[in-house]
Amino acid sequence: MKRKSTSDLPTPKVRKQAPVDDHKVKFSTIAGSTKTASTEPKSILKKPLRSESSTSSNDSKPKMTMSASALLKANTKAASKTHLLPQKGRPQPVPVAATRGDITGGMGRKRRARREDKEEEVNSGDDSDSDNDGEDENDSGESAEESDEDDFEGMPATPSKKTSKKRTEENMAEAMSKILGSSLRKADASTPILARSRGAERKIEEEKMEAKARKAISNEKKRLANRDRVKPDYTGMEYEKKLRKVATRGVVQLFNAIKAQQKATDDLTEKVRPITTNSKDKVANLTKASFLDLLKSGTKSSSTPTAEAEEYLKNVAKYNQYTNAFVDLNQPDHIRSQAAEATRRWESGTAKSAVDGAVMGYKMNFCTSDLRTTCSSAMLENFKAPYTATAIELLEKAGVIMGGKINMDEFGMGSHNVHSHEGPTRNPFEIIGRSEEEIKDLEARSAGGSSGGSAAAVASNMCFAALGSDTGGSVRLPASYCGVVGFKPSYGRISRWGLVAYASSLDTVGTLTKTVNDAQTIYNIMAKEDPKDSTCLTERQRKAIADTLNPIDLTKFNDQDVKTKPLLGVRVGIPQEFNVAELAPATKDLWRRGIQVLKDAGAVVLPVSLPNTKLAVGAYFTLCTAEASSNLQRYDGIRYGHQSDKNDEKDALYSHTRMEGFGKEVKRRILLGTYVLTSGSFDNFFLRAQKIRQMVRNDFDRVFSRRNAITGSCGNLVEDFESDSSATTRVHALLTPVAVSTAPKLKDVIGDQIDPVDAFLDDIFTIPASLAGIPSMSVPFGTCTKDGFPMGLQVMSQYGDEEMVFKVARIIEEKGKSMCSEKQVE
Repeated sequence: MKRKSTSDLPTPKVRKQAPVDDHKVKFSTIAGSTKTASTEPKSILKKPLRSESSTSSNDSKPKMTMSASALLKANTKAASKTHLLPQKGRPQPVPVAATRGDITGGMGRKRRARREDKEEEVNSGDDSDSDNDGEDENDSGESAEESDEDDFEGMPATPSKKTSKKRTEENMAEAMSKILGSSLRKADASTPILARSRGAERKIEEEKMEAKARKAISNEKKRLANRDRVKPDYTGMEYEKKLRKVATRGVVQLFNAIKAQQKATDDLTEKVRPITTNSKDKVANLTKASFLDLLKSGTKSSSTPTAEAEEYLKNVAKYNQYTNAFVDLNQPDHIRSQAAEATRRWESGTAKSAVDGAVMGYKMNFCTSDLRTTCSSAMLENFKAPYTATAIELLEKAGVIMGGKINMDEFGMGSHNVHSHEGPTRNPFEIIGRSEEEIKDLEARSAGGSSGGSAAAVASNMCFAALGSDTGGSVRLPASYCGVVGFKPSYGRISRWGLVAYASSLDTVGTLTKTVNDAQTIYNIMAKEDPKDSTCLTERQRKAIADTLNPIDLTKFNDQDVKTKPLLGVRVGIPQEFNVAELAPATKDLWRRGIQVLKDAGAVVLPVSLPNTKLAVGAYFTLCTAEASSNLQRYDGIRYGHQSDKNDEKDALYSHTRMEGFGKEVKRRILLGTYVLTSGSFDNFFLRAQKIRQMVRNDFDRVFSRRNAITGSCGNLVEDFESDSSATTRVHALLTPVAVSTAPKLKDVIGDQIDPVDAFLDDIFTIPASLAGIPSMSVPFGTCTKDGFPMGLQVMSQYGDEEMVFKVARIIEEKGKSMCSEKQVE
C-alpha cells in the first residue's frame, strides 16, 4: 500500500466564517435572526480523523507497529513531559470515548489480549520493542474502564525512531481533534453558563477561539514541515513533541477564552436605572426646566436672564478648571450687561425671542469676530476670523449672549475630545456636587467627541446650551456620555457658513441642550435659508419638504386613546443590524426599556433591516479623510495661521509649517485621505465609498413611510407610494442605541498605544444617519448601575422630518424624568 505524503493529510473541516468587507469593519451584526444558538458548543472538527492503522486494518500484509501497552506507556511518558496529564490546579478536559480504530482503549480485556498477542507475533523481530517487554504485564491487565481514566487517551503513542514521520503526522492530526474536542466538552461541564448560552454573540466568540487554535496548530505544522526539508535528520520524535506542545497551547487558549466568557456573563447582571445620583445638584441639572419655560409661565420670579447668567459664571469658575470645557471666555461684565438688558425686555414684554438673554457656548470651529477660532489646533492658535458664522448671527439677533468658545478635538477629528491642542475635556457627570478633595480622587472619564467640550459645558450648567458640529456623531456621542440632549438636523437645514470645514458633505451644525424643547427652539431660529452657503436648503426646497409631511390620520382611534397615548398611529422601527456583538448588556436592556416606553405611548414597534449598515463605517472614514485632505490644504502658513520659524533650504516652508501645526490624528487622516485620492486608489476606494453611501441612503428610504422630498426616493419603483402593499410595514422613526457602552476612562483612550481604528468604531451607531443626511437626536434615558454614568437612545427619521424626531424623543425624555422624580421621592 502506497504511503500518504504530508500534503495528502486530511485537513480538518473548519466552519466557514462570514466574509469581511473591504474596509475591515470590526463589528459583527445580528441581522434579523430568529433562531437560537445551540446549547452545545461545536468542536473544531465535526468528526475525529482516523489514523492509518485503523483505515488499513483489512490489508493482507500487516504493518510494523508497537504493542498496545508499549504505545500507551510511551504516550503517558510523553504526555507527562508536556503537562498533558491531570495536574493539581489545572482544569482537566473530559475523557473522550475511544473510536473504533483507537488501539489504546474502547475494547474489553479478552479482546485486547488477543489483539496484543497478534501484534507481538508481528513485531517479534523488531528490536525497538525489546525494552518495553517487561512493562507489558502491568499495562495489559487494565480494563477498558481503567484505561478511560486517561484524559487524553486518543493521543497517539510516541513512535520509535524507525516510525515514519508521515505516519506520525497522521496520528497527530487525529490527536489534535481529540485534544481540542475533549477540552471543549470539559469546558461545557465546568462552565454551565457557557453551555446554556443561546446568544449569537457567544457562538461567534466561540468560533473565533476555535479558529485561532486551529490556525496555531496549522502554522506549527507548516513551520516544522519546512524545517524538515532543510534538516533531514529532524526525527519523528521531535516532530511529535513540537506538535504536542502547540496542541497544549491551543487547549490553554480555549480555557482562557472560556474563562473570559464566564467573566463576561457576570455583566449580565447589569441593570439600567433611571437618571439618579446621590448628588442633588447633579439631578437638578439633568431634570431642571429651562428658565425660558419658567419665564413664560411666570412661576418663578427669580429665574431671570440676569440670575441665570450669574449662575453660569459661578459654575464656570467652579467646574471649568476640572472639565477644561471653555477655552476662551467672554468678558463677565459684558455678559452681565447684556443679561440685564434682556431682563428689562422680558419684564416689558418685548423679548426678541424665546431665547432672549440665554447664555450659549460655541464650539471652537465656529467663526466669531470677537473671540479666537482656533479649532483647538496649533495651526490656528492666534487666528481671529473677520466675520461671524451665519448660525451665530441668527442666534444673536434672537438675543442670545455668547458665553465663550469651547474645547474640541482638533478640526473635529476624534471621538473622545483628547486630540486637542488645549488638552482633553473631562466628563463632568461625576464632578458635579463634589468637593475638591473628592474630585481629585476620581478617575477621569471621556466626554466624547469631537463636541465633548460643548456637552461638558451644558452638563455642568456652565451655559444654557451650546453649538456643536456633527460629522459622524460628534454631537450625539458626547450627549450620550454626558447625559444631555444632542440634536443633528437634516443636512442643509442650517447654514454651514462660518463653520470651519472638516468633511464638507457630512458637516452639520448641531445643538446640545438640557431638554428636547430647548433643542427645538434653537433649531427653529437657525433653520433659515442662507444664500452664502450653496449646500443650505432654499425656501422652495423647504416648502417641498413640508408638503410631503402629511399628518397622521387619528380618526380611526377613540378620543380617550388619543389623549392618553400621544404616539397613536406612529410606527417605530428597530434596526436589527444595530444589535452588534460589542453592545454591552446594560445598553441592550436600556434599548428594550425604550421600546416598551414607546409601546406604552401607543406606537407600533416593528423590526426593520438596514443591510448595508455594516459597510457604513468603512465608507465614512474613506470619504471624510479624503475630504479632510482636500479642505486642509489651505493651511500653508502663508496667508493665515501658524508659520514655521525654520529656515531650511532643503525643505519647503509648507512642510515645516504643517508638521508643526497639525497634531498626530490630523496628520494621520490627511495621509489616509491623500492616499485615497491618488489616481491608483480613487476608483477602488473613493468611488466605492460613494456607492456604499448611496446604498445606505436607499436602505433608509426603503424603511421610512414618507418619501425623501429632495431625492424623491422611497426605496422602490411604486408609483402610488401610499397605496403600496408594504406601506404598513414602513415606519415613521427609528430607535437605536447611541453608543455601545458608557463613557470610557480617559486613560483607555489616550496614548500612542491606542489603536486609532478602535476609536473609529465608537461611532458605529451614529455614522449611518450622517451618511444619509437624516435628522437624529440623542436623548438621555438612564444610567448604568455598574459605573453610574448616563446612557442615551437615538431617534432617527426621514430626511426633513425633524418634527417626528422631536415628537418621539419628547416621550422618551418625559419617561426618563418621571422615573427620576419617583426615585427622588423614595
